[in-house]
Amino acid sequence: MRAFVVKAGTQVNVIPVGKEWYGNNFQEHTTVHENMFFLEDMVVDPTGILTGACGPQDAVTIGGHYAKRGNYGFKKDSWVMLVHANDVQVG
Repeated sequence: MRAFVVKAGTQVNVIPVGKEWYGNNFQEHTTVHENMFFLEDMVVDPTGILTGACGPQDAVTIGGHYAKRGNYGFKKDSWVMLVHANDVQVG
């Protein structure tokens, strides 16, 4: 099982599920707790190799653009978190 960890104090962008993915709908946020995600939580994949997630090869979508810029996207409950790959520990 592959886990993705975002440490407390990391700068991320969050958006409620169902909102259009454009500038004003994203909110900058600093994580308070360590967050752990799994493959089934991933919606944007900067590596482009995991199935079911939008990757850089999907450049015609907004998720593909975020992936191309090196961001992971994780869906949890009623929100999506976008975080740069440099700030994600993969285990």
